[in-house]
Amino acid sequence: MSRASREVILGAVSAAQPESLPLPDLAALGLGVGERPSVAAAVAILDQIGARVLRLRDLNQVRQWVMQAHVEGASVVSAVPGIEGSVRLGELQSPRDLDGVELGVMRARFGVCENGALWLEESDLAFCRALPVIVQRWVVLVGAQDWVADMHEAYARIGQWHSGFGLFLAGPSKTADIEQCLVIGAHGVVEATVLIVDEGLEPLA
Repeated sequence: MSRASREVILGAVSAAQPESLPLPDLAALGLGVGERPSVAAAVAILDQIGARVLRLRDLNQVRQWVMQAHVEGASVVSAVPGIEGSVRLGELQSPRDLDGVELGVMRARFGVCENGALWLEESDLAFCRALPVIVQRWVVLVGAQDWVADMHEAYARIGQWHSGFGLFLAGPSKTADIEQCLVIGAHGVVEATVLIVDEGLEPLA
C-alpha cells in the first residue's frame, strides 16, 4: 500500500466518525447500585480460574515468599522495587533474553472485584511488555486498598495514566479447544499467583 493510499483510507475513516456522546448514566440503567462486588468475590473468581491468592502483610513477607517460591537454580526477574531477581531487567537487550525465565514478579495498579482482573501499566513492567506473558510463572502484587468494584470504575481509573500500554491479567494461560480437555499453560504462563499486600506498597505515579 502506498503512503497516498494509506492517507486516503485513514482520512475517510476519520471523516466517518460519529459525534461524541456523553456516557450513559449507570444509575439510570440500574448499574452500580445495590451490593457492590468485594475483594472476597475477586478471590473466589481467581481461585476458580486457576490462580492462587495469598494475603501478605508487607514487602518483607513478599520477599520471603518469593525466596521460598522459586525453584533452586531457576531464574527470577522482578519489576518491583525492593524485590530482587537473579535477572536484571535493565540489563536486557531484548525481550527474547527472558526466554527460559521461570518466575516474574510484577505490580498491579489495581484489581477489579467483579472479575478478578489486575491492571498493569507498561511503566511498571520496566517497559518490558513481554514480561507477563513470556515467563513460566508470574506473581503480581496488588495493594489491599487498590481494588475497584467493576469495569466501569476500572476504565475511569485507567484514564488517569498515559503510559501508552497496559493490560489486564487474571490467571494462567489455558485452552479447552482440543478434545474438550482443559490444558493449563497452553499459550504461556503455567502458574499465576496474586499477592494482596496490606501495607508498604508505595503509590505508583
